Amino acid sequence: MVFNSEYAAGRALMLVIGLLTIASQSVLSLELGQSCVNPRGQQGSCIQFPECQPLLSIYNKRTPTPEDKQFLLNSRCGTYNTKILVCCVGATQAQKSSLPEPPYCGLQLSDRVVGGQPTQLDEFPWTALIEYQKPGGQYGFHCGGSLINQRYIVTAAHCINAVPRTWKPYRVRLGEWDLGSSTDCEADFCAPSPIDLDIEQIIVHPAYDSRDAANLNDIALIRFKRNVQYSDVIRPICLPLSTSIRNRNYVGLSSYAAGWGKTETASASDKKLKVELHITGLNDCAQVYSRGGIYLQSSQMCAGGVRGKDTCSGDSGGPLMRQISGNWYLYGVVSFGPQKCGTAGVPGVYTNVLEYTDWIRNNIS
Repeated sequence: MVFNSEYAAGRALMLVIGLLTIASQSVLSLELGQSCVNPRGQQGSCIQFPECQPLLSIYNKRTPTPEDKQFLLNSRCGTYNTKILVCCVGATQAQKSSLPEPPYCGLQLSDRVVGGQPTQLDEFPWTALIEYQKPGGQYGFHCGGSLINQRYIVTAAHCINAVPRTWKPYRVRLGEWDLGSSTDCEADFCAPSPIDLDIEQIIVHPAYDSRDAANLNDIALIRFKRNVQYSDVIRPICLPLSTSIRNRNYVGLSSYAAGWGKTETASASDKKLKVELHITGLNDCAQVYSRGGIYLQSSQMCAGGVRGKDTCSGDSGGPLMRQISGNWYLYGVVSFGPQKCGTAGVPGVYTNVLEYTDWIRNNIS
């Protein structure tokens, strides 16, 4: 019989992960995101095992040592919804940086984008809703956004400056799935209650003009009064910051928009929806809109144009996104489209986030 050391090592590591699962209840019982101290006495953050790159690097070694295995075991710090939490050093700073980068953004814990309109409970956990205060003590959700770190969402400028003048952006809701249900549950998983965050500051792009039919520079930031705690249903999306991501050509590739179909003046679904859209060439899209006197620029992008599939299934201000190497990236912000949503040959128009990453960086604190 031939002894395969790599096979044995793999079996050993599988045993380690099994022990992580079985014995997690007997060790520390910290909550997701709490500070912790690892077996080496280093300060860290209690996060889910698949998100801790330093521990994953140990786990993925071809020939882990007994010390490696013991270190993994001793790094447990609790559980969250039956998932293992580990004390991760290096995650604290990375997660709290101004703009998180992979592996600390763009992750949904169960990756199940398989088509069809309704989303799963924990799909696209960066989607946000903007709640407005209206005359007569009325409130309503009428725009969306995308969480980019613990303090900010990206949304559309028209969701701030082109709403009825008597409406005031009041709060931002995160962790929502079904507005018609007080408790969101699916199969054997119930999500924590959504979080409503008071608004500390709104930053609209200074070159946005609500009278501009082309909606150029249709982007804004909303800052919360406090940091939000990440969870299964509240997580940030990645921004396209790296050169390799920014330089790719995405024309013809699929992307997704998600939201509740709520625009700056109307409401649609109570449950979060998604729609798959293909990114279209800007030149072809610009020709379509120029016939109506609307002239697009490189700071915009287009997607869709297939009958019956448009960001009427998403939000004004909501995300247009793609998944790359396991992480989701924000590429567009829902801006405007044809008067009749889902018109064949007329794509929707999005603010091109690639053109605004420097503006975002310079306007968050």
